[in-house]
Amino acid sequence: MKKVIIIILSFITIIGILVGGCSVVSNVKNKEKMEIALPIGVKHIKEYYNADFVLKDYDVNPGYINSRMYLYGYIKGHEDDSINIEYDYEKKEVIDVMGPSWFIQSRDPKIGLLDRIDSQ
Repeated sequence: MKKVIIIILSFITIIGILVGGCSVVSNVKNKEKMEIALPIGVKHIKEYYNADFVLKDYDVNPGYINSRMYLYGYIKGHEDDSINIEYDYEKKEVIDVMGPSWFIQSRDPKIGLLDRIDSQ
């Protein structure tokens, strides 16, 4: 009986180590994705909104859902207002920016205009 308990506990321990190890690998990969996304997101906010984005947190969707990542932060000087950047980590491009209306309306309407005209 003692051997059975030891075998079961050993099996549970091994499973725990394997699951924990996979989690660490996943977190490292997600951090690498964030480190690529952040400068692209910061540049996008600077270019389109003339503002400085500060990262507070991020979230990565698993590849089987889609290739999206969300950067959560704020604009310097407006720490109480959340700004979210939706980013495609496969295409390496910003998909959308979400935030309070005062910020979204501050987008430079001239930037990106040629892209919209060319695509029509």
